[in-house]
Amino acid sequence: MRRNLYISGGLHLAVILWAIFGNVFRPDPPQVETSAVTVISEAEFAALTRAAQSPETAQEIDAPPAPEPDARPAARPEPAEPEPAPNPEPPAPTPEPEPEPMPEPVAPPTPVTPPDTTLPEAPPTPEASAPPPVLAPERAERPVPRPAPRVAPEPVAPPEPDTNVAEEVQQAAEAESEAAEVVEEEQEATAPEEVATEIVTEAEEPAAAEEPAPPAPTLAPDASRRPLTRPTQLAQRPEPEPEPEAPTPAETPAEKPAETPKTETAQTETPEPAAPEPAEDAVADAIAQALAAGGAAEERGPAGPPLTQGERESLRVAVQKCWVVDVGSQAANVTVTVSMDMEPGGRVVSSSLRMIGSSGGDVSAAETAFQNARRAILRCQADGYPLPADKYDQWKTIEMTFNPEQMRLR
Repeated sequence: MRRNLYISGGLHLAVILWAIFGNVFRPDPPQVETSAVTVISEAEFAALTRAAQSPETAQEIDAPPAPEPDARPAARPEPAEPEPAPNPEPPAPTPEPEPEPMPEPVAPPTPVTPPDTTLPEAPPTPEASAPPPVLAPERAERPVPRPAPRVAPEPVAPPEPDTNVAEEVQQAAEAESEAAEVVEEEQEATAPEEVATEIVTEAEEPAAAEEPAPPAPTLAPDASRRPLTRPTQLAQRPEPEPEPEAPTPAETPAEKPAETPKTETAQTETPEPAAPEPAEDAVADAIAQALAAGGAAEERGPAGPPLTQGERESLRVAVQKCWVVDVGSQAANVTVTVSMDMEPGGRVVSSSLRMIGSSGGDVSAAETAFQNARRAILRCQADGYPLPADKYDQWKTIEMTFNPEQMRLR
């Protein structure tokens, strides 16, 4: 323990002694060499530096007189207040380069005369010719219905003045050929009575009827040929048996040209009363067939016009709401066609549902697809599908194609 104290005290003592006597053993600093200098002004310095310029320049510039040497002793005098330095002389102007010759003056441009803006007098405007006749009326007036004593769904043109009015349209009988031997009564041409689709009143007449406008020229012909009416189908009357002709004697061949044609003989001869009986029977049979056909049509009910695209689409959408297709099964790739009978109220006869065709899979997949379609049809019918009752004959039997990509309806 004491040993450490001795060491520590000795070190501290050595440091203190070095700090006190350390500068004693330093060598003397080296001697600084000095030289004598003279202070000169800027003017004197400029005069000394001008001697280094070229002789030509020195000839042009007058050098200032050299300063007289001071007779001061070599000893350094005491510093005195410096005298104010004189203003330095301005440096000699640098010789300007010779001016470049002035370019020749450019002749002023010839003034451009402005173009004559006065417009020539316009030629006299020719008088406008009359416009071509308009082929169409400027204002389309509502056609005035033609007054007629009868009203019907379809309008009928007025018949010719010499035509008899009848319910059915008949065509005038054509002249018989020379080979005809049956005498038939000549039929007169008849036409239906003139009818219109609505009753014409005085309020519907246009106001311009009192002062009719001049008719516009048209390219249509003034009159057109009336179309031929379609003749009604008449029952064929059986031809009566021709009467045996009287044999002509062989001795008088010269009288043969004097014989009358067969047509004249048929016109003058009167048929036997028993001949019309087959014709009456044929007419009666035709009437009976027509009545039977009419009765069958009444039993079937009104066929009506075909279903519109909107009615077909509404039925397809109604069935498609309940149609579920299992995407992961094989039935999703099968297209089936289902036939069904409908009741007049729009409900489906469930026992009439049957598959009439399939494509895209095996028998089991087709059966699965058919059952899905069958359930969709029966599930969505509710109180009946909204189908028009007047078109029942059109949708009495329906065929629907259930295609997973796009369901179709027939």
